[in-house]
Amino acid sequence: MSYQVIARKYRPAKFSDITAQGHVTRTIQNSLRMGRVGHGYIFSGLRGVGKTTAARIFAKALNCQKLMDDPEYLQQVTEPCGECESCRDFDSGISLNISEFDAASNNSVDDIRTLRENVRYGPQKGKYRVYIIDEVHMLSIAAFNAFLKTLEEPPPHAIFIFATTELHKIPATISSRCQRFNFKRIPLEDIQKQLQSVCDAEHITVEGDALQLIGRKAQGSMRDAQSILDQVIAFSAENDHEGAISYQGVADLLNYIDDDTMFDVTDAVVAQNPAKMLDVAQFVIKNGYDEQDFLEKLVEHLRNFLVVQNLSSTRLVERPDAVRERYQRDAGNFSPFAVMQMVDFIMQTQKELKFQFEYQFRFELALLKLIDIVHSVSAEAAGVTPPQKKKRLTSH
Repeated sequence: MSYQVIARKYRPAKFSDITAQGHVTRTIQNSLRMGRVGHGYIFSGLRGVGKTTAARIFAKALNCQKLMDDPEYLQQVTEPCGECESCRDFDSGISLNISEFDAASNNSVDDIRTLRENVRYGPQKGKYRVYIIDEVHMLSIAAFNAFLKTLEEPPPHAIFIFATTELHKIPATISSRCQRFNFKRIPLEDIQKQLQSVCDAEHITVEGDALQLIGRKAQGSMRDAQSILDQVIAFSAENDHEGAISYQGVADLLNYIDDDTMFDVTDAVVAQNPAKMLDVAQFVIKNGYDEQDFLEKLVEHLRNFLVVQNLSSTRLVERPDAVRERYQRDAGNFSPFAVMQMVDFIMQTQKELKFQFEYQFRFELALLKLIDIVHSVSAEAAGVTPPQKKKRLTSH
C-alpha cells in the first residue's frame, strides 16, 4: 500500500477529534440533537484549521443510520457511528449522498447550473444530500447570482456547506442565507500536543522544543504543522539516535534563524556596538537567509519585548522557558517607546527593500540605524540633546 501523509492518516473522523474548534462542533452537535439542522452553512477561517474536515464529519453524521434510529445514542454521543452502511460508504468514498465541489476550478455559471439541476434529485439512501463547496469565494459574481434562488428555497433534502479562507469575498446576499462559523487559529500548545501524539503513534523520539518550532512555523494551521512534521521525519531518518527529531535538525531544515541571533541584534543595540551588528548582517547574508523574513522575525522579537513590558509577564510569549526568562531579563534594557520606534522603522524598511538595488548595503544600514534610533530616544529621555540636533541648532 502506498504511503499516506500524516495530514491524511491522522485526519479527524469524529467531532471530538477536531482540535480547538469546540464552539463549532458543540453548536453542530446540539443542532443534530434538537433536529434544528439548517440548509446552508459557511465555514470560514485560516487554511488547515479543520473547515473541510468538520464539513465532512457533519455530512457523515447527517446520514448516519444509528443517529437516526437510536435516540439515546443521538442525545448522548452525537457522533457518526462509522459502522452503518452510510458511514461505511462515506469512508470508502462511494457515498452518493455527499458531493464535494471545488469552486476554484468549477466557478462558472454553467457549473452552478449543473449543480442546481442535481439538487432536485433526492438521496438514494438516508435522509439528506449534502453539498460541500470548497473555496467558495472563487465563484464568479454571475455564479453566485445563479445560486441565490436555490440557496433561498432549497428542497428539504439538500444541505449546503461552504468552506472559505476569504469570507469577505462572499456576497452578503449569500452569507445572509447561511449560518456562519468562524474557525479559530489553532493555539501553539494544541498543535504541539497533537504533533506529540502523532510522534508517539509513529514511535518517533522528538524534543519538545522541536515541536514548538514546527508549531510556530505553521502559524496556527494544523495541516501545515503536520506537513512540516512529515518533512522533518524524512530529514531526521539518518540521525544517529534512531531517527530522533532534534530542535537543531528542525531549525536546519526550515532554514530557521534562532532566537540567539535575534538577541544578538538587541544586544548590539544596547551595547551600541556597530561591529557586532555588521557581524549579524553578514551571518544572515552568507547563510542565505531571506532578509525580509529576518526583519519579520525581528519584528516578532521586538513584539515579545513589548508584551513583557506591558504585562510584566511572559505568558503571551510563545517560546521555551529559557528564552522567556531571557525576554523577562532583557526587557528593561529598552523603553516601550524605543521598541515601538524600532518596530516602525523596520516595517518601513521592509517596504523600501522591495524596491532597492543595493540590497545588502540597505539591509546592513537598516540594522545599524537601530542603534542610532535607541540611542537618540534614550538621550532625549535623559534630557540630553543628541549630537545631530546640536549641530543643527548651532548652525542657525
